[in-house]
Amino acid sequence: MKLASFFCASLGLLALAAPSRAEDFYRGKQLSVLVNLSAGGPTDTEARLLARHLAKHLPGNPSVVTRNMTGAAGNVAANWLGQVAPNDGLTLGFFSTVAAASLMGAASFKVELAKMTFAGTGSGVSVTYGRPDIGGGIKSPEDLMKAKEVWIGGLAIDVDKDLRLRLQMDLLGLNYRYVTGYPGAADVRLAMQRNEVQITSESMPSYRAAVEPGLVRKGEAIPLWYDYANEASSPLPHEADGIAAPSFVDYFKKVKGHAPEGPKWDAFDTINTVARGYERVLLMAPDTPKEALMEIKEAIEALKTDDEFHRDAMDTMKFAPAYDTSAQAERIMIEKASPNPKMIAFFQNYIEEGKLKSGAR
Repeated sequence: MKLASFFCASLGLLALAAPSRAEDFYRGKQLSVLVNLSAGGPTDTEARLLARHLAKHLPGNPSVVTRNMTGAAGNVAANWLGQVAPNDGLTLGFFSTVAAASLMGAASFKVELAKMTFAGTGSGVSVTYGRPDIGGGIKSPEDLMKAKEVWIGGLAIDVDKDLRLRLQMDLLGLNYRYVTGYPGAADVRLAMQRNEVQITSESMPSYRAAVEPGLVRKGEAIPLWYDYANEASSPLPHEADGIAAPSFVDYFKKVKGHAPEGPKWDAFDTINTVARGYERVLLMAPDTPKEALMEIKEAIEALKTDDEFHRDAMDTMKFAPAYDTSAQAERIMIEKASPNPKMIAFFQNYIEEGKLKSGAR
C-alpha cells in the first residue's frame, strides 16, 4: 500500500515537473501576424480576420497583433522572416505572392520556401475589375474589347499580380498602358478611383469587403472576370458565387471564339495556378520551436469548426477561408513553387518587356 502510494505520488510530481505541452509556450507572450502587403488590401483583410480569432485557440490565450511590412511587392517581409527574424515562435507570416515569386526565381525573393517553417496554405480567387468609363463607357465585360487603350495598375514589374494582368491583356490583344509601383492592392484601388489607372485585380477578401460594396454597387467599377487555380479544368469555387462576370477562360472563349493557347497562355496558367492555389502561405522563421509550430497549426485547424470565425468571415468576405496545415500540403507547395527554369527564362524576358511598357511610380 505504501509502495503504491509512493508510486502515485511520484507520478504526480513528475506530471507537475514536466512542461505542459502548450500551456507554457504562449502564456504571457504576444504573437505577431506579419502581413507582407499594405493595410486595407486583401491579404491584410484576411490576416486580421485570422488574428481576431487565433488567440482563443492557443493555450495560454496570448495576445495576437497584426503588423504590416511592405516592400518589393511582399518580398521584404518574406526575406526578413527567413533571414533576420528570431526563431522564437512569436511571428507568424501571413503572405501573398511568395509562391509565385519562388516559382519565377524573383531576384528580390531571397529565401527558400523549403527552409522556412511551414504553418499552412490557402487557395483563393481574384477578381479583375475596371472603371465603367473605359473607352468611352462599358456596360458589360465584353465591351472592354472595343476600347482603343486601357490603363492597368499593379504593384511591381516582377510580381505575379502584374504579370498575370499583363499576360491577360496580351492574350486578349488589348492595347494597354501599364502603371506600377503601388505599395499594395488598396493603393492601386485608390489610384483607380483617381483615374490614374482603369483596371486592376484583387483577391476575394478585399473585393468582397471594399470593392463590391464601395465601388461596384455605387457604379464606380464593373467586374470583368475572375481567376482561380487550374481554371481551364477545375470546377468553379464557391468563393466566386454571385460575381457578375465569367472566369477569364470563359471570357476569352466568348470574345475570341476559342480556348486560350500558346506560350503566353502556358505561362499565365502556370503562374496563376501557383498564385491562386497558394494564395496565402503561412510561414514562421526557420528552426521555429516544434512546440510553437504544433500549437499554431492546431489553432489554425480549430478555425475550421469555429462558428464565430465563420460568421465573422461571412460578414467580412462572404466566404470562410480554410487553411491546410498538413505535411502533404507543404510537400506539394514546395514542389509546385520550386524555381522553374522554363518559367524563369520566359518571365525574365517578359519582365524586360514590362519595363519598356511601364510608367513605374
